[in-house]
Amino acid sequence: MMHDVWTVARKEWLEIFDQLLRFKRGGWSILLIIAFLGVISPLQLGTSWLSSPLMFFYWPLLTTSMTSTLIADSIAGERERHTLETLLASRLSDTAIILGKILAAVMYGFAFAATNLLIGWTVVNLKHGHGELLTIPAPRVAALLSLILGGSFFISGIGVFVSLRAATVRQAQQTFGVIILLLMMAPVIFAQFVAPERQANIISRASELGLETLSLRVAGGLGALALALNVAAIRRFKRGAVVLD
Repeated sequence: MMHDVWTVARKEWLEIFDQLLRFKRGGWSILLIIAFLGVISPLQLGTSWLSSPLMFFYWPLLTTSMTSTLIADSIAGERERHTLETLLASRLSDTAIILGKILAAVMYGFAFAATNLLIGWTVVNLKHGHGELLTIPAPRVAALLSLILGGSFFISGIGVFVSLRAATVRQAQQTFGVIILLLMMAPVIFAQFVAPERQANIISRASELGLETLSLRVAGGLGALALALNVAAIRRFKRGAVVLD
């Protein structure tokens, strides 16, 4: 089972690397993003880059956006390229196909974030280390990576359903974009319907927990939702029930 999952994930990764190595197909954009996030941003923020609370917001957000790009293509792309029927005719199980595609998307987003974090950490040390190794506290790193993984698996769970129903990648991306926008607006909507006193209590409680603890709890909640979504996606993706065109 795990071997089949890895086979599907490896196939997806080979396709990703093929696109990245062809600059006309997206390689330049990735290099520009890495240059901005991994080099320019750390140089501007300096040592505060290592401890900035903003890391807990823009890194998970950016990672999930990268993950969503790949997961939207997972089934809709196969359908649009007329390769879905071939994939379903293989010996791979339905579960292995879905899990492999989810794993590939999550690994893509996680590797993107980890690469930029490593480059940024190196840049800050080269610029401001002055012979001393500057580090990010281990609890902060663990909380941040947990939040990134939880968010990526959650987005992948939603994306699989979108991709299963979409006829084209463009349609999947448009639908997914609307869903992500609604998720991003959720805090604003929440603030409109919750009394100010209740909001103050929630903010106070969050402050008491601390950013790392709060991030770990949010990551756990997202992970639980992701598990439910992924299980539902596995049940939804069945040979004979999937529309090929």
